Amino acid sequence: MDSPLALTVSPVMNFPTECTADGSLFLDELDPKNIKQHTVVSVHGRDTKAFSVSAISDLNDIFVMNVFPSEDTVGFLVRASKEKPGPRVPGKSPAGIASSDYHNFVAEFDRSGEYKGSVQLPIDYVLSHLAILPSGELMVSGYDKLNNTVRLLFLKQSGEILRSIDMPSAAEFASGSGSSGPIEADKAGRHLLGSILFTPYKSDILVWRMNSRDPILDVGPGASVREVPIHPPSGEVFVDMIPATDRWVAHFRAQTAPADAAYSRTADSYYDLNPRDGSISAKLVQSGDMPESLSCESGGRYLSFKTGPDNKLIVLGAE
Repeated sequence: MDSPLALTVSPVMNFPTECTADGSLFLDELDPKNIKQHTVVSVHGRDTKAFSVSAISDLNDIFVMNVFPSEDTVGFLVRASKEKPGPRVPGKSPAGIASSDYHNFVAEFDRSGEYKGSVQLPIDYVLSHLAILPSGELMVSGYDKLNNTVRLLFLKQSGEILRSIDMPSAAEFASGSGSSGPIEADKAGRHLLGSILFTPYKSDILVWRMNSRDPILDVGPGASVREVPIHPPSGEVFVDMIPATDRWVAHFRAQTAPADAAYSRTADSYYDLNPRDGSISAKLVQSGDMPESLSCESGGRYLSFKTGPDNKLIVLGAE
């Protein structure tokens, strides 16, 4: 890998967990003394921009569940209220707001960091992840506690639910959850919810489940859905998808490696997949400086990162 760029990051910043196909890395900056003071910082070359919960002006007592950066929008999936905080009295939250006044919202920023406004979601599920399509339409994953079921919902830009999308893993869980007690079923459902993630691809969103053989769902505008099977190399399991401009890039890991093991060039590998049928079209050969994760592909160039001395994030690029 070549062209290293060292950036000093705050000790409370997490490693990049998101990366858009234009080559921007996104880092979470959390205040350990106040988890509601949540800021996301984008890094593109030497240019940085901040997206802060404190700029969300039309919501109060905000709790962030997920952040999704698209090519033109950064969306915060939050639980919050439009009511103003009041006295802390019995029956109300510490902010003095009745529990019935809290709802799920998507609060959106443009990529320059300017706050655009929020959209209320008519959903009472425990929500986990958000995706924003280039069309402005939305997807969220959530857990329906009443029915012990994981839900994937496609919404219009206004927040109106357009379609509930079935997932093979959710159907499998629902069919087998009856034999478990309510506590076990709830734990299993939340674990399943946490493993279902979104990756943007052109005008679509790819929905996939980590460490599984579930097919990838290619979800497009208007809630069109196409199932694409995964074909892991022999002895390897699917781990995740990497954001890319015009291809599918999948991360696989040796079955013998622990799921939470650190990145290893011997155990981890990346492949280009054929978007039509999920077949492997090429293996990415890595050489040079050792990264900690491959973050995204942008116009044939791959970005990765590692940590260096003095809490510096070293961004690595390769063709």
